[in-house]
Amino acid sequence: MNKRIFFICFVFLSFLAMGQNVKVVYDFRTYYSLQGNYAEINTSIDGFSLNVKKGENNKWVKSAELTTIICGINAPDSAIYVDKRVIKSPEVEDSNQITNASLLDMQRVSLDNGEYVVFFEIRDMASTNQPLQYRDVIKINYPQDNISMSDIMIADTIKNTTKANVYTRGNKDIIPNVFNTLSLSQNILTYYVEVYNADKTFGVDSVYALVTSLENITTGKKVENIQNIKRIKAQDVSTYMAQLDVSSLIEGSYYLSVEVRNGRNILYEYKRLPFYKESNIKPDIFNMEIPSNAFVNFIADSVLDENLLCLLPIASENERSAIQKTVRTGTPEQKRYLIYEFYKRLDNNYPESAWKQYMTAVDYVNAHYSTQIKKGYDTDMGRVYLLYGIPDNVIDEKYGASSGFHNSDANIDRVENPYSVNNPNSVGLQAMGVDYYPYQIWVYNTTPNGESNRKFVFYARQDNLIEYFLLHSNARGEVQDIFWENTLSRGFLEPGIEGKAGKQFRVGHE
Repeated sequence: MNKRIFFICFVFLSFLAMGQNVKVVYDFRTYYSLQGNYAEINTSIDGFSLNVKKGENNKWVKSAELTTIICGINAPDSAIYVDKRVIKSPEVEDSNQITNASLLDMQRVSLDNGEYVVFFEIRDMASTNQPLQYRDVIKINYPQDNISMSDIMIADTIKNTTKANVYTRGNKDIIPNVFNTLSLSQNILTYYVEVYNADKTFGVDSVYALVTSLENITTGKKVENIQNIKRIKAQDVSTYMAQLDVSSLIEGSYYLSVEVRNGRNILYEYKRLPFYKESNIKPDIFNMEIPSNAFVNFIADSVLDENLLCLLPIASENERSAIQKTVRTGTPEQKRYLIYEFYKRLDNNYPESAWKQYMTAVDYVNAHYSTQIKKGYDTDMGRVYLLYGIPDNVIDEKYGASSGFHNSDANIDRVENPYSVNNPNSVGLQAMGVDYYPYQIWVYNTTPNGESNRKFVFYARQDNLIEYFLLHSNARGEVQDIFWENTLSRGFLEPGIEGKAGKQFRVGHE
C-alpha cells in the first residue's frame, strides 16, 4: 500500500490512528498460497493509551474490542468479512503490575484478486469514550501463471514454533515489526518474502536470483556494501528469509528492495518496503554547501523560521521533527540549508520555482484561514489546501446550516450503512430540519496522488466561523469517521441516518 504524501517520500506504510485517547497501528500484507490469496492485518494497540479495569476473574487487565469489516470496493453495502474480537493484556492481581506493552493481533483473511474497503473500529473496554474508526483500502493481484511476489515482511522476533498459530511460517513463529522501525539496539534486519510461479516463468528447476538492497529515501542512492544475492531453484512457491547487518546505517528512512532477476540480470518482479533505522550515526546535513546564487541566500533571517514552519503540512514525520528542531536550535545557515534541501527534493532542477509556487499558496491560506492564534498553514483548511491544492467544488453551509431547517430538502432519509456496528437496522426518520454546525465540503475530482472523487468535511464547532476543523474525509490517510454526520448535526441524526449534509457528501454538490 502507498501513502498519500505526494511531495515527500514518507517512511511508514503503517497507519497510526490517534483519537478518543486510543493509539493503534494497522499494517497490511498480502500473499498467495495454494488455498488462495490472503491479506494479513496486523494490529498494534499502544498499551499506554488504554485504561485498566477488573476483568471477569477479578483481576486487573487492559483490553480493547476490535471490529473489522471488509467489503468489495464496488459493493460497499455487502460485507464479505466481519470479525469482532477482544484483545487483552495479561491479567494481574495488582493494578500497579499491569503491563503497558502493546497489544498485538493478526487476522488472516482469504480474498480474491481485487480491491477492498476495510473498516476498523477499536474501543477501549475500560472507557466510555466513543470508539475510534478508520477505513482503508487493500489491493490484491496474484496472477495464476505469471511470476509474482508477496509483500515483504520485516520481522521483529523469530522463535521456534511449539504450536502452529497465525504467526507460524514453516517451523518458525515470525512476529512482524508493525512499525517497520529498527531501534538503536536492532542492528540486524530480518525479512521474509515469498515468490510465486517462478517455474512457469523460468522453467522447472531453472535458477533465478533474488537480489536484496537498500536505498536511502532522502538521497535516492543505493547503500553501498549492504546487499544480498541468493540463487534459487524455480518452483511454484518459494519462501525466503534472510538477514542484513544494518549497524553501519546513518539514522534515517530507507527502502528495503527485493528483486527477482534471471540469469541475464533482467528484472522480472520486485517489491520494496520503507523502514526507519534509529542510529547513533546522524546525517551530516549541515556541512553541505549551498550555491552562492541559491534563492535561500536572499531570504532574510527574520523570516527563516516562517519559511520552515509553513512546510509542516507537506512534510513527512521525520522532516517535521527536523524542521521543529532546527527552528528551535538551528543557526541561520542550517535553516537555509534545510529549506534549500527541501525544495531540491520537490524539484531538483528548479527549486526556486517550487519555493515561489508553494509560498504563493502559503500566502493564500494565511490570508483566508488564519485566526488570532494560528497561521493559515497551521489550520486544517490550510493544511488540506497546501497538500491537495484548490478544490474543484466547495459546498458552503456557513449560515444556512445553523438555521435548523432545510429548504427544499426537509426530509431525512434512512440509508443502510454497512459499517454501522452499533445500529445496523436504523429506522426511517422524518424531521422538518437539522441544526447542523456551520460546515463546508471540499470536493476534489482527482487528488495529486491519483485518488478520484475525494471529499473533506470541515465544521465550525464553536459556531463562530473563525476556524473550521476537519471532521471527515474519504481520502486515504485522512481523518475518517463514519458517524461524522451525527457529530455535525449536534447528535440529532442517529448513526446510519443520512440528512442533507450526508447527501451532499455522497453526491458531491448541492
